[in-house]
Amino acid sequence: MTTLVTPAAPGPGHGAPPGAAPSLRPGMLPGSVPPDLPAPAHRAGWWRRNAVWLVLLPVAVVVAAGASSFRVWAYWWPVGLHHEVDRVTVGEPAHLAGEYYDLGFDVPERANTTVLREIDATVTGIERVERLPAPSYGDPVLIPDGSVAYEVQVHFAADPQTDVSLCQIILVAEDGTRYGESTTDVLGSSNRCSTPEAEGFVSEQPEWDVSSFVLADPGAEITQVRLGFGGPEYVTVDLP
Repeated sequence: MTTLVTPAAPGPGHGAPPGAAPSLRPGMLPGSVPPDLPAPAHRAGWWRRNAVWLVLLPVAVVVAAGASSFRVWAYWWPVGLHHEVDRVTVGEPAHLAGEYYDLGFDVPERANTTVLREIDATVTGIERVERLPAPSYGDPVLIPDGSVAYEVQVHFAADPQTDVSLCQIILVAEDGTRYGESTTDVLGSSNRCSTPEAEGFVSEQPEWDVSSFVLADPGAEITQVRLGFGGPEYVTVDLP
């Protein structure tokens, strides 16, 4: 009786001796033909798998950029003076009109509404002063070393109860440097467009005059006065 024995497959690291026939796969008889191995399934390339997303990517970028731009506009545009609505010279009235959101602190019936503020402002004079007047309260204020002070005189005309809070009276130098952007002046007044005896932040008379003091650098050549109420609208007064 003849017994057929299947040769053992070589273990790891033990290849066939040089010149010897390759050993059979386990379970195969000599002379048998091994079956064809299944061809590996073809896998689509990265570009084909992501074709749809690649097409939609530019659209998503445009949408995201548009949404971001709107948020920047919504938060940045209402703050700061960057929309000139009138330009005049000293002695000429400038008309400032702009909408703002009223919280109703001084006029309760306007609470939580959008109000159109219209006011005429005329810069009647601007001059350098050697000392500051006594403030309405507190100790006298001295002009700091390395600074000079200017007095800006403005005549206003508006309907009574016009909101004049956040008033800014700004001096602009020839090189673009701005002085006095704060809504509080050097004397500590928190409402630069109201008279010292005014109560609240709305106008009480159809016309009134104010003087506001601004500190600047000694070598600055002042060429403009800008006036606004927090932004974005403002008026420009060119100096001679």
